[in-house]
Parts: sequence; structure tokens; C-alpha cells
Amino acid sequence: MSTLADLKTRIVAETARDDLETDIPDVLLYHIQDACEFYADTKFWFNSILTTVATTANVATVTIPSTVRIIERLTLPAYDMELSEVTAYGLPETTTPTIPSHYAYYNDNIRFYPTPDAAYTLNVYGIAKVAAPAVDADTSIWTNEASRLIAAHARMTLLRDVFDANDDQIAKANGAVTDWLRRLKRETARRLRTPLRSTRWDNVTFNYLTG
Repeated sequence: MSTLADLKTRIVAETARDDLETDIPDVLLYHIQDACEFYADTKFWFNSILTTVATTANVATVTIPSTVRIIERLTLPAYDMELSEVTAYGLPETTTPTIPSHYAYYNDNIRFYPTPDAAYTLNVYGIAKVAAPAVDADTSIWTNEASRLIAAHARMTLLRDVFDANDDQIAKANGAVTDWLRRLKRETARRLRTPLRSTRWDNVTFNYLTG
């Protein structure tokens, strides 16, 4: 497993700037962390997540799981149904509690309509919340599956914002970013595509588990 230290070594080698680690190590770290944050909302096969959350009877909201950055779908597998997302302002006034059919983001929570009348377990599909690496020993998707993209993006912003490189150098570095992002998106599309022949088993569940 690659680490933050390995990622730094790659960037130093590809920029041919040894002073990155000796003179301005904090700047190198900041640009790596900024690159991770830049792509944190982008869906890849390696940051897709499937987790669960449970409602409470007569309580309209639940806390978004700490492992989830973005919710893409909410389903009630026990009832073979998917909840529809609306804006918080689009939720009607609550009615008699029953099985929820809609949800909205509300103050960093999930708010349901109607208010649940019992404890329901929902499947949460989305993009995982993965912290940017902070110390050299840290290892995660950012230093492994996404390492080439993060290195390319950090190298580009270093050339642009720190080393005052010329336009051709910046454009060349940005081309590498585009190439690696395109490659990861192509692989993501391949891994997460819906099978042509559907089965009774929820295709979304299949996609997330096999992705």
C-alpha cells in the first residue's frame, strides 16, 4: 500500500524540485490535500459507498452517516422502494407518521416525509467521506487508487501557484491531470455500469458491492 510519503516522493521526482521536501514541505502537503479536496465530490469506483441508517418512530430526521460525503440514493429494501429526493423547502407539512417516501438534506441531517412511524433500515448509496492524508504514514484511496491523479493535480498547482512556471509547462501539467481523470472516469464507468440482464437482486446494490 502506498503512503503519503510515497506520493510526495513521486511529486518531487516529477517536478525535479528537491526543495519541495527540504525547503517548503508544508506547501507540498497543502497542495496534495487541496487536490484530494478538489476531487472529493467526484464519483469513482473506489469512493462509492453502501451503508445503512435507521429511522426512529415519530422522529423526522436522522444524522447522515459520518462515512458518507454525498448521498446519491436512499432505499427501503424491506419494501423494495426508493425514496425520492426533494429540497428541504419542497417537503410538505408532515402528516400522520407512516412509511417515508421522500427525503431532503436538512442542517446536515436527512429529513423524511412523511415522518417515520417505526424504525426502518435504509440503504444509503453515495460517495464516501475520505480524509486527505496528513502524515507520511497515512494510506488511503488518495495515495493508492487515485495517486496518479492527485500527484498530477498537485504538480500542476505547484507549477502554477508556487514556481511561476510558464504557460506551456502549466498546460503540459494540466494535460496530465486531464489524462488521469479521464482514465479513472472510464474505469469507473466500466466497473459501475448496470448489467444488461437485470435480476431480482437490486442492480444498484450489485454495482456498489462489485465496484
